[in-house]
Amino acid sequence: MNNKVLIIDDEKDICFLISEILNDQKFLTKSALNSKDAIKFFNDFQPDLVILDVWLSNSDLDGIQLLKKFKQLNSSIPIIIISGHGNIDMAVNCIKNGAYDFLEKPFNSEKLIILSNRAIENAKLIKENNYLKKSNNTKSEIVGESKFILEIKKNLKKISQSNSRILITGAIGSGKKLFAKSIHNLSNYKDSLANILDFSSLDKDQMSEVFEINYKSINTNIFVNSNKTSLICENINKSSLESQKKLLFLLENPEKLEGYNVHIDLKFISLSSENLSNLVDQNKFNKDLYYRLNVIPIHIPSIKDRREDIIPLCNYFLNKFNNYKTKVFLSKNAQNKLENYEWPGNVRQISNYIERILILNQNMISKSDTEITKLPEDIEQISAKSQYKFDSGIKEAREKFEKDYFLSQIKRFNGNISKISEFTGMERTALYRKLKILNIDINKT
Repeated sequence: MNNKVLIIDDEKDICFLISEILNDQKFLTKSALNSKDAIKFFNDFQPDLVILDVWLSNSDLDGIQLLKKFKQLNSSIPIIIISGHGNIDMAVNCIKNGAYDFLEKPFNSEKLIILSNRAIENAKLIKENNYLKKSNNTKSEIVGESKFILEIKKNLKKISQSNSRILITGAIGSGKKLFAKSIHNLSNYKDSLANILDFSSLDKDQMSEVFEINYKSINTNIFVNSNKTSLICENINKSSLESQKKLLFLLENPEKLEGYNVHIDLKFISLSSENLSNLVDQNKFNKDLYYRLNVIPIHIPSIKDRREDIIPLCNYFLNKFNNYKTKVFLSKNAQNKLENYEWPGNVRQISNYIERILILNQNMISKSDTEITKLPEDIEQISAKSQYKFDSGIKEAREKFEKDYFLSQIKRFNGNISKISEFTGMERTALYRKLKILNIDINKT
């Protein structure tokens, strides 16, 4: 379903230009030249995003008054303010009154598209987060009986409510993001949506947006955007030396943002699949930044080193994917096979595999408790050998795994890029970039 955008500007040419840019990106648009039509279209058209000019001639209300009106009517719809006469006071005033961002004319069409997509995605995330809170879906995803898990559970609340920075390390798929979200959900910021910044998909333009300190980027600065919540820096080991330098500057100079009436108050959590200390020794990671991040270190062992957690995780995912309707459990024979497997993809692989078991056994799951006795035929020999050969270099092996993984997800979700993006935890732009690198044409798959 195409996203709808309401464009409000007293210049017909501007409305036409924005419509053309967004229509090319498959947005549905509607334009209003005055505040009266704007309010009518806001109610009738029910947009997913509003692009609003500050100055509206021949109107009962100006842009700021309309902004306040729209926020009263529906506070969940993001609003981007545009103006040809922008200044820092105006930008700050717009943000304070609920605008998602401020864009100065003349604007770059690519920036408008990126900002529009980001605003709509952010609104959807907030809506989903509110739904989860209302449905009381607060079950912890830190599951297991190993010594590591029991120790973490014992200290998790204390860690979560500390103001110290946290560095979570562990192999790919080990559950670093789940740990980070669990920490956020127990922190003083649990009522806000955690902000996730993935350094593996951060290009130079985005880096400028999230780290710059000026009124044009007031609401894209990552610290401002994460104020009063948690900032989860994913794949920090993939960050460039330039972005590390910019991040360190913000960590060391929070007072630089005080000119924007922002007192920075956030929980800072970094995630890495590599040992940052080793990267420091190789001059691939900023030493000062490493010391700033590594205040409370948490290392998550691979699942093969905590086998006591395999069956509790399998049972957890079985009932999670069944929406806790009835109890689904594994037979002793099935448990033994799963427990003896190495699980190179860690917790993520267990989650994906258990979801598959549930789909393949859907017909036999009844209203009462159900025992799963037979594993999928092609994985019955899962404990015997891996499907991957280990006679190639790590780069080639990683590319092979990634290509197989994404082809599997494309098949699973029938090429639906939104569902693939949500399932893999990658932003759509990063996902498209990854598919291009792997020479995967989603339209021909």
